[in-house]
Amino acid sequence: MADYNRPESAILGLPDGVFFLVESYPAAEAITPGRPVYQTPGTETSCHATYAGGDIFLGIAINRQYSDGDSVGTYDIYDDVNILKKGRIWVQAVAAVSTAPAKIYVDSSGLFTTTSGYDFNIMARTNQATVSGLLLVEVDAPVAAQ
Repeated sequence: MADYNRPESAILGLPDGVFFLVESYPAAEAITPGRPVYQTPGTETSCHATYAGGDIFLGIAINRQYSDGDSVGTYDIYDDVNILKKGRIWVQAVAAVSTAPAKIYVDSSGLFTTTSGYDFNIMARTNQATVSGLLLVEVDAPVAAQ
């Protein structure tokens, strides 16, 4: 079994460790694992991948445990999306982290950065170079955008 703390084992949307909280919601649009997932207030029975003002941050989509021919690597509309709400997960980052611990922001394209963007209480606890653009982050108590 691979040691997922080693960067060469990084997989987009893969949780790190065994201590994490996951919830599932039906997708209102296609969602890519390792990307942030949101919910429009008043629509508690679905989730989506594109942030609009006032949306609630649910967490980060987890890599699917299976795939079918039509949706390799993504959740299709109406699929149940597994969302990491608390714990550590590999995400796609804009740049490496060199001053940990560092607050991680989400930019308008759904990528993760240390510079600016939406603040959803996400942290990088250690300095790390990106591995094929991936970065290990910690999500804790998803909150509304600030």
